[in-house]
Amino acid sequence: MLGFAMRAGRLVVGTETVCKAMAKKGKDRLRLVLIASDASDGTKKKLITKAEFYGVNAIEINIDQSELGRLIGKLYAPAAVAVTDDNFAEEIRRALSDIDSSGSSN
Repeated sequence: MLGFAMRAGRLVVGTETVCKAMAKKGKDRLRLVLIASDASDGTKKKLITKAEFYGVNAIEINIDQSELGRLIGKLYAPAAVAVTDDNFAEEIRRALSDIDSSGSSN
């Protein structure tokens, strides 16, 4: 789903870009921030604090930075990405929920 969002131009990539985009309003506002599991504690805190301030849902995902980069077709490893589309955000939340529920039953 992240790859589709990237190709559709509905994904913001990178910590600083995500932080700047959190203040946007309207159709380009962020719907969901995903933080890589191996992002530094400072980066996680910065993203979560800003997300709380701007009322954006932020989730730490069980994917490392290199895998996150691979999923969106990038050669670099971003610590965070953010979705600007309601439908993509909802599908990603649903997929993460399915992973969590199937993983907790093992």
